[in-house]
Amino acid sequence: MKIRIGLIIFLMCHLISFQAYADFREIRIGATVSASGKFATEVGPFKKLLAEWTVKINEQGGLLLRKSNLRLPVRMVVYDDQSDEATPRRFYQRLITEDKVHLLLGPYSSSLTFAVSSVAENERIPLLAICANSPKIYQRGYRYLTGLLDEAPRYTYRYWEMLQAEKMANTVSFIIEESLHPLSVYEGARMMAAQAGIKILSADIVPPETRDFTAVLNKLQKMDPDIIFCSANIPLASLFMRQAREFRLSPREFQVTHHSGVFKKYLGRNAEGITGQSYWVPEMKGNSASRFLEIMAKARIDLDDYPWAPAYMMALEIVEQALGQAGSLEPDRIMESLKTQTFKTLGGPNRFASNGLGQINTYPSQIQGGRYQILWPKEKATGVHQYPIRSR
Repeated sequence: MKIRIGLIIFLMCHLISFQAYADFREIRIGATVSASGKFATEVGPFKKLLAEWTVKINEQGGLLLRKSNLRLPVRMVVYDDQSDEATPRRFYQRLITEDKVHLLLGPYSSSLTFAVSSVAENERIPLLAICANSPKIYQRGYRYLTGLLDEAPRYTYRYWEMLQAEKMANTVSFIIEESLHPLSVYEGARMMAAQAGIKILSADIVPPETRDFTAVLNKLQKMDPDIIFCSANIPLASLFMRQAREFRLSPREFQVTHHSGVFKKYLGRNAEGITGQSYWVPEMKGNSASRFLEIMAKARIDLDDYPWAPAYMMALEIVEQALGQAGSLEPDRIMESLKTQTFKTLGGPNRFASNGLGQINTYPSQIQGGRYQILWPKEKATGVHQYPIRSR
């Protein structure tokens, strides 16, 4: 009798688990990518990355929902948000009400994510932000929001740890783009610089549309800081650095937070020696490295050109694990799965705090011989920090 009762309970549990998916023929995931506009230099071809991941999942029979031992095909719906705040807001509403997605991936940048997160919250659809780490996004008490990254003020903490350990740099000047993410990065960087014993000589906040940096460059030349730290997106950072090179500014180091391959190609040989931030390089390896590089190759995306691609891969790995363990495609069950697990990713373990913030952060890297070398911490380093880049 006890055996029969146990068997009945077992079958009922599996029937309920299967029924949770019985009304779903596919898993629908929605996102926007800045295929045009100012952020195209950062993530322009990432629709292909998302598409190739989807193909790979579906070639395996779909995404495995472990609790039900069931695979469902994935459909990825992606629109071009044109890098402006109004457009993705409309598209995320469309993804929810017309495309009926079960889960949303965030757009690139804190400013765009801030705009669309309220749409997801109002409609109660889970949103996994990827490259968006301004604290303002996560200070609103949203229930349906998680973000892959650690908060922006800590974005360069490993860089300042390295400088403090080296004890060579003494002064720094900042130039900051007046945008949500660069401003948040600067707020943390200025405090960490002081903690590292590095004196701040100046800080200039400039509008994103700035085209002439002559006044700032004149001031920097007179101050002659050891480090010129540029917290900006690629378009402004590239233009600033070109003018700085033409002006023959020669600090001991330029630190440019976004120094991707697009930036590197724009500057040519003048990019050599510039430090910045990277999430991952192939030499760091990792359990899912070969899979990621295969997806990148099929999408025909160069990692040097688009160094934020590893963050997107980490988000997709979290999607696989969260949906696999959720037991349902209902929003609250997906959120419960996101908030209660530690996820294995290309960049290491990640767990979401109560406000939704993740733990993934960048590493200081330097362009050496045209390649990106991770500098710190020592156990992750793929190269040695070249400092100073000129003799005094």
